Parts: sequence; C-alpha cells; structure tokens
Amino acid sequence: MSKVKSFQLILFAMIVLSVLFPLLGQSSTKNSGEKRPDRVVIQLGAELSKNEMPAVGFLHDLHTRAVDGKCASCHVEKDNAFVFKFKRTSETPSMEFYHDNCLACHSEKKAAGEAAGPDAADCRSCHSGEKPETSSWNKIDFNRSLHYIHESSEQIKGSTPEEKDNCSRCHHQYNEKSKEIFYAKGEEESCVYCHKETRQENIRPIREASHDACVKCHQTMKGKNIAAGPVTCEGCHDIEKQQKIKKIAEVPRLKRNQPDETVITGWKTDSPNTKNFMKAVPFNHKSHEKTSETCKSCHHETLKKCRDCHGIEGGEAKGGFVNLEQAMHKKDSDKSCLGCHAKATESKDCAGCHFHQSQTGKENQASCKTCHSLSPEQLQASDPVQLAKTALSDLTSTYAKVQTDKIPEIVTIEVLANEYKPSAFPHRKVVQAIFERVEKSGMAKVFHQDQAGLCMGCHHNSPKSLEPPKCASCHGKTGPSQDGRPGLKGAYHGQCITCHQKMKVEAVAATDCVKCHEKKK
Repeated sequence: MSKVKSFQLILFAMIVLSVLFPLLGQSSTKNSGEKRPDRVVIQLGAELSKNEMPAVGFLHDLHTRAVDGKCASCHVEKDNAFVFKFKRTSETPSMEFYHDNCLACHSEKKAAGEAAGPDAADCRSCHSGEKPETSSWNKIDFNRSLHYIHESSEQIKGSTPEEKDNCSRCHHQYNEKSKEIFYAKGEEESCVYCHKETRQENIRPIREASHDACVKCHQTMKGKNIAAGPVTCEGCHDIEKQQKIKKIAEVPRLKRNQPDETVITGWKTDSPNTKNFMKAVPFNHKSHEKTSETCKSCHHETLKKCRDCHGIEGGEAKGGFVNLEQAMHKKDSDKSCLGCHAKATESKDCAGCHFHQSQTGKENQASCKTCHSLSPEQLQASDPVQLAKTALSDLTSTYAKVQTDKIPEIVTIEVLANEYKPSAFPHRKVVQAIFERVEKSGMAKVFHQDQAGLCMGCHHNSPKSLEPPKCASCHGKTGPSQDGRPGLKGAYHGQCITCHQKMKVEAVAATDCVKCHEKKK
C-alpha cells in the first residue's frame, strides 16, 4: 500500500512540474529531426569512443550566432588562417577536451542570463545518436560565374601591390625543399588538383583548406564593413541560398594560355611510326569552354594534356591505368568525349531519335570519321593548329539542307485502319520541327552534316534517302517476328509515343489517341 502511495506522489509531482515549468529540459541543441546544412557530426576515433555515448550532432550555425560570428571563440589561428578544428591544432582530442570547453561555454552563457546549451547532467541532449543523414548539406560548385565574381572583385587584392590581377590571392604551388607556398603566374590550376577529398600526406583536404581560406577572407572583409560572401554553413551549403547567388550570364573567357583550336592525337606529331593509329581529331577548345562550368569538366586531375596521364596502351598509374582510348570513349563517364556527347543526346531536342538508337545498341560507325579526320601525313605537312582550324571550319559549313517541297506534307497511315479512320500524319510539320531543333545546336549540326540524314531518326534501318521504304517492309501486321522485331502496330506506337514523351511534345499528348485516330461512326 505504501508503494502505491509513493508512486502516486511521484506521478503527482511530475504533473505539477510539467505544468509549472513546461520548458524544463528544452535547452537541447536538437531540432526535432529537421534537416539543416550546418549539422556537423562530432565523432571521436574508434579507439576513443568504444563503449561511449553516441556521436554528437553539432549545429554549427546555431553556435556561430551564439558567439556573434566570432570564429576565434572556437577556432585558433595559425599562419594567418583559422584551423579547421575545435580550439586546437593537434589531430586527436580527448573526450574531456570537448566536455571541458563546451560545457564551460554553456555555463558562462547561462550565468550571463543568455540562451545556453545543456549542462553536464543532460548528456542525451548532445549525445542523441542522430545519424549524419539528417544533414541537408549540399556541395557548392565554384563555377565560372562564381570564379569571375572573385576574379573581377576590386576588393580582393593580389599578394603584392604590383600585381594587376588578384590570382595570387588564392592560387599557389608548394615548394618541397623550402616547405613554402609560392605563386607561379600563368600556371594557376584548380584547388582540388592538390587538395583532395581526404588528406594526402602533408596536403590538407579541400574542405579544410577552403574553409580556412574562404571563410577567413569573408570574415576579414565583413570586419571592415566590406560586402563579402557568407560566413555560415547555410550561406554556401543550403540549396535555396545557392540558388540566390548572383550568376553572370556572359562570363569572359578565362585566360590560361589555352589554345582556341588544337589537335588531339594518340601519337606525338614527330613520331616515325603512325601507321596503325586512328586519325587525329581537330578539337575546338574555345567552344567547349563555353559549354563547361569549369575546366574540371574535362581536365579532372590536372590541366596537362590528356595523353600525359592516359597512355596509348595499358595506361599509367597517374591516370588510374585508363588508357587514352578509354578516357576519350567511355560511355558512362561524363569526363570522356563520347560520354559527354551521349549525355547531350538525352536532352528533349535529341532524345526522340537517340533513345531508339540506344535501345537497339547499334552505333553509327560513320560518326567516328566526323572526329577522326586528320591523317599523320597531313599533320606532318602542315601546321597542326592551322589544320585543325580549317577542318573545324569545314565541319560547321557543310551542313546541307533539304528543299521544303521535297518533304511530303501529309503521310496517310491506313494500313491498320479498322475501327478508326486512317491517320493523317503531318509529316512536313514534324520534320521541320526536328530540323529547327538541330539548328539550335552546334554539336548536332556537326554530327548531322545534312538534313536528309535526320530522316533516319524515324526510318532507323533505312539508308539515308528522301524516299525511304515503308515501315511495313520490315514490320509485319501479325505481330512480333521471330528475330524480335515488333509488329507494325507496335512499331508505330513505340516510335511515335516514345518520341512525344522524350521530346516533351505538349501540343499532342502521347496518350491522346483521338488526336491521331478519329473513330469511325
């Protein structure tokens, strides 16, 4: 009986406390599972955290605001930059190190009557065991537009007063002998070429290097009341905030001693034995720059020539043992020529025709000659750059058009007419719409060198002709053939409906049957 009374007293006391102090215990840094870009998981190494409390989900921006944006409250400075570690420069802190510093700050805030984090008795407020997946952190792309905003800023100065540009403020190289960084004009490269995702020997990872450099620069400017970039996690890594970053529509070309046109070969131009190599490729470097956000789109590890890392035969270790042919032709890589071109064919202007080609697995071998057009003899007899310029000019000027009156205006499809009237297909209108889409793309005009060849998008197994054979020549009425070809009805619907879907034709929905087939009365 006494136990029951004790339990009732405890329950009554809890109810009273919950009514009188409804916010008791809510000083936690948790945020009810809300996804935030500033969530940092503090996890000690396995040897330190064994049998200990779960990892801490630390909200960085919340604490930045609590110290009025003063990074020095939590981060020490070294070599005129903040160290991307909490109150230390060493690699491995102890559990007590965090407890002593974090809880001391919470106590100071609480004593000053300010909002404060939990104290030592409320362990689970920090050690909640929340998973890193609750973060909404999104990588920021330092693209051409963002680079130009920094490059053209009058507030960002070079390392010396004599410099006309400010490239030396960010770009540097490392001298192994003197153990110092230095600037080499005309040899600037992307930060990630040296600073990888993880630490490489004595080279800091990109996240640490960029936070120390970028955030410190932004903070210094803000301290001088100069407009600058963000100093919080969400300022750079929140998707909505990224979309509000100013974008320069026409970014001036970045000068890096790069050629306008060049020749890509599998051999050296002065090589004596070139008999069994593919012909060289004239490459328009300038036009590819305009369609790429950064140099890293192609030059993923260094700005050197592709051939410097990707060898002719087995490849080399520095190129990941990927040879030159694979580097240029790997379909599933957006770093390769073929892979990038294949990705472009997935756009709504191209996908209607190219989708069917990808399903059959057939490749247009003639397209190889479009790129591989310069023989070793031509290169040895002429200046390679001038030869590339001439070849590229020929490619873009030989696009042959078809006279409008050569295109049938209406094609009546009646072979399957039964319940429905014959379908009056607006052939000329559809063909001209395809022509217009190709006209918008320089790459499409290069690979489709005449409009007559575009007919093969629908007449897919026909030779290039303005009078291709009828679909019934290959597809029978009765259904699929033994070799897998669809029947005539399946061929028509598969071709037309898929094209409308892939090319996002809104005027006629792919499933709007009566638009094509008027029902008989």
